[in-house]
Amino acid sequence: NFNLKQWIDENRGDWGQRRTIWEDSDFIAFVTRGPNSRKDFHIDPGDEIFYQLEGELNLYYMTPESKRELARIKAGELFLLPAYIPHSPRREKCGNKLYETTLSFDDPTDAVKLATERIRSDEKLRTCRNCGEVLAA
Repeated sequence: NFNLKQWIDENRGDWGQRRTIWEDSDFIAFVTRGPNSRKDFHIDPGDEIFYQLEGELNLYYMTPESKRELARIKAGELFLLPAYIPHSPRREKCGNKLYETTLSFDDPTDAVKLATERIRSDEKLRTCRNCGEVLAA
């Protein structure tokens, strides 16, 4: 058994934006602290379960029909986001894909860092071919 609340209380001050809890199965479990500054859609090959321990999370995602939706996840609630659903988009003009990469990783924090460093360092990758908007680095 794993007591998530106890783990968070014991580790609350010891980590930055994201901390992996365990990686010894087909699933990766990590805790994220507060909102982050990423403005990209990101897509994961597996289902994602969001458990909101404190506060409220506004999770934006795109439906398979390319419709922008909002899931409001309140403290104590779970939300299941199916695999391959683009989520956390924050570009207002359009939902066109800017850049896609596939990464293999041991640590999800390393994968996120690598992917975001690539797109942040190249304005061409951050420029929408459809509407011309440039995603802020």
